[in-house]
Amino acid sequence: MKLIDYMPDYYNDIYDMKEILKAEQPAFDKLEDRTYRILINQFVMLADSDGLAMMEFQLGIETDLSRDIEDRRYDILMHTLPPHPITIKYFRKVLKDLHIPAEIQVNAITDFLIASAKWDEITADQLNRLKYLLNVYIPANLAFEIHTTAESESKFPLFIGTATDYKVVTSNQPQTKWHMTSQLKLFMGTYTQIKVSTSNHAKEEKLNV
Repeated sequence: MKLIDYMPDYYNDIYDMKEILKAEQPAFDKLEDRTYRILINQFVMLADSDGLAMMEFQLGIETDLSRDIEDRRYDILMHTLPPHPITIKYFRKVLKDLHIPAEIQVNAITDFLIASAKWDEITADQLNRLKYLLNVYIPANLAFEIHTTAESESKFPLFIGTATDYKVVTSNQPQTKWHMTSQLKLFMGTYTQIKVSTSNHAKEEKLNV
């Protein structure tokens, strides 16, 4: 908000009044900011770190400025939940409102409660809030456990039959080229082989004189 916007019209031509309002503007901005912070620090979901620290002091919660401000906010909400009949339906609603990704199952016969969550979906702060709610809100005769699960996938090759591994070694060396043609005959039944041999001999003749 600018003070000069609220200056009366009859000061429009007064130079001194405009300069006075400009000089007072920084102090007014600080006052406006502090007034706004006093207002929002009355509400848990709007409060800043200083406002949350005051609420933590009033509730006896240790202030840890290294923690995320949203986690501190939800811790305060847990400690200020209004009185309400504790039923499994209401308890599940509380977990949903506090953004705690956990499923609740109750065995009425054995008086046993199991809270289950996925390891990669629930944070350490959410897990601590869940422990607090279980210790404070569930009946004293109801035992409980918290289960966190994680999934992993491993791939192993499975072969059915035979697997052949080929290894090819290539060498680049000078080689001589040669060519050969071979024929293979297949006979069924009897086979007769005739070999003809021809020889050429010079004939010697005698002459009588």
